[in-house]
Amino acid sequence: MNEKRLTFGEFVDEVRKSIKDYLPEKFADAEVHVDRFQKLNTAYLGMQVKREDQMVVPNINLNARFADYQESRMSLEAAMRTIAEQVQLAPEIQTEWLKDYSQVKDHLFIRVSDAKENEDFLRMSPHKEVDGLAVSYHIAFEGLHGVEASTPVSYKMMEMYGVTAEQLHADALESTQRLYPVKYASMAEVMQQMMGIEPDMAADMMPPMEGPQLMVLTNMQGMHGAGALFYPEQLETIAQQMGTNFFVLPSSVHEVLILPDDGNQDLESLQFMVREINRTEVAPEDRLSDYVYHYDAQDHVLERAETFVERMAQKEQEVEKAVLQEPGKTAEPREAKMEDAREPEKKEHAAGKERKSVLGRLNEKKEQVKGQPKKSGPNRAQEASI
Repeated sequence: MNEKRLTFGEFVDEVRKSIKDYLPEKFADAEVHVDRFQKLNTAYLGMQVKREDQMVVPNINLNARFADYQESRMSLEAAMRTIAEQVQLAPEIQTEWLKDYSQVKDHLFIRVSDAKENEDFLRMSPHKEVDGLAVSYHIAFEGLHGVEASTPVSYKMMEMYGVTAEQLHADALESTQRLYPVKYASMAEVMQQMMGIEPDMAADMMPPMEGPQLMVLTNMQGMHGAGALFYPEQLETIAQQMGTNFFVLPSSVHEVLILPDDGNQDLESLQFMVREINRTEVAPEDRLSDYVYHYDAQDHVLERAETFVERMAQKEQEVEKAVLQEPGKTAEPREAKMEDAREPEKKEHAAGKERKSVLGRLNEKKEQVKGQPKKSGPNRAQEASI
């Protein structure tokens, strides 16, 4: 006889009531709490099973466990045993040092997220915003079997540490660079590594991309690597190497793509590409932003590309106004300038030339990657509560 399938509410009630029946004797007096947990890019109904001697307790995502129960058609008993295994994976570490900021600051690291999508989380956590991107602060530590865990720094914790937001930001940047060194490589190099292609065979197996070279900015662990955008002098270094301004395409919270601003990129196409890939290929918890960003090497400004366009238009207006105020000077009509700017594009279309979009080039490479064996990626950090 088939087992009755439970609704989510029934599933949660059963787990809360019976989980200790599947745990060792040492959990007999543990407290079971079910509550809503707000993390970066996600919120879920979570459960904690806390013994008296525990300071660090894993949050069990009951939404995810219910999805497993439904999709795999596993029995309730099998689901309970899976959850019980997770409960017992609490990081077995000393946690007294978490109260001492002089030790904590060496374990700080940053994460970058979409500020609007994470308003609830950011309301509880110190952070710094840069035109829609939020830099938040987290504490990394190793737990059972070397599994990495982390916990966010809250306003309450910052107050306990007696540090300012400015000091926290500076310390986190310094520590992050040491814990997660930057990795900056071409898209071709990254794909070679994904496909397991040796460098001396790459030229034959992967012809070079047409057009400007796409670069990937992340960290050596490939985990929350978008934070490398805010490493001190990182953007200035990239601009110097490229010799130009550049666009930042938010691939995910784990990496961003860097594209030279050579004057031939269509912002609308880039924006479409980012949003389409976010919608179809990036898991919700890994999404960074739907907006294309731009780095102005002259003014040392990272901002949304549309903000950059508006800022440049404002600058042009200010220049024209200054010219008009000079005796005997007249400003060339804006319409004439715009018409001149369109001439190369008109000639190009008239000659029947077609420039491949960045999206088209990326899709071509994705087709090459499909079907190839992939190397196992790094483990994503687990969230722990203290």
